[in-house]
Amino acid sequence: METTKKPIILIVDDVPKNIQVLGTLLAKFNCELAVAMNGQQALDTVAKIHPDLILLDVMMPVMDGHETCQRLKSNPETKDIPVIFLSAKTESEDIVKGFELGAVDYVTKPFIGSELLARVKTHLSLKKAQQIVEEEVNTKNKFFSIMSHDLRGAFGIIMSFVELIQVNREYLTQDEIDELLNDIAKTSKNTLGLLEDLLKWARSQTGAIKFNPEKIAIKDLFTEVCQKQKDIAQAKDIQLSSSATEDKVIVGDSNMVLLIIRNLIANAIKFTNKGGKITVSAEDTGDFIRTEVTDTGVGIRPETISKLFCIDSKVSTTGTDNEQGSGLGLVLCKEFVKVNGGKIGVESTLGEGTTVWFTIPKYKEEE
Repeated sequence: METTKKPIILIVDDVPKNIQVLGTLLAKFNCELAVAMNGQQALDTVAKIHPDLILLDVMMPVMDGHETCQRLKSNPETKDIPVIFLSAKTESEDIVKGFELGAVDYVTKPFIGSELLARVKTHLSLKKAQQIVEEEVNTKNKFFSIMSHDLRGAFGIIMSFVELIQVNREYLTQDEIDELLNDIAKTSKNTLGLLEDLLKWARSQTGAIKFNPEKIAIKDLFTEVCQKQKDIAQAKDIQLSSSATEDKVIVGDSNMVLLIIRNLIANAIKFTNKGGKITVSAEDTGDFIRTEVTDTGVGIRPETISKLFCIDSKVSTTGTDNEQGSGLGLVLCKEFVKVNGGKIGVESTLGEGTTVWFTIPKYKEEE
């Protein structure tokens, strides 16, 4: 389970009574408090704990609030920490100066407790939203960097094979040329799969793929996907079976759920040795139908499982019969499961097999 980190609020004031009042008010928040008695102490404290919000008095000894704020905003490490000035000064020029120095808000003393709490809550929410956006942008930038590297590598291989044939055609036997052409075809096919998965993911992020929920018998989806994957499984002598009763009915987008099941079965075939077994099953868990794709394959290392659904740590491993993949299949599955209102997870034992499960809301008759 992920735990939510409590926000840290730094109170900077040289009057102990003010600190006590602020501490009592802020105790209503689920937060951690830190205290500094002047600007220099505040800078030293910020360097150690990096708070999420600073309540900064203006009139203080050693270093006043204005200079403290100026130093915070001039430091790349602390410039994004929101600062709310607390001051008895009500002149407009003092308030304007505070905003010019980079403060996000200005509360005059004596302050109204409910007003201060409302402003603190607002700026903590804004800070959290900003962090989420920055994390998503950084994650997607890393993802596109990985994709660019993979695509360049794939096209580089294709071009090198083509140039090899062009330059050495007269020295190559027909068998050698056929082998190079087969390598070109295989690499081109894998690259096309990567591009298709990349485009699907991009469309899911931009909302270009419409969500059309409907009543679906999960058994029908199992039958459709298993029928299409049967030949691939038989080529590796893998037994593919599915089980679901007619009463296992979901509310979801059929195209998305089909893609999820298809990708999970394709992955299971990829990482199961010849003569293995794959089963697809459905279970009613109350509000959801839980689908499981279980194989007797090679399994997944524990340190790899946490990376499977992360776009910034794309995992692509060669299958038991040297099958290639884009590494985006499970990322797409996670996106589509989320859109359908469910969850997805993996349970695996190295050398014994893997179960990938996902949930979709169960269809319920209107009462």
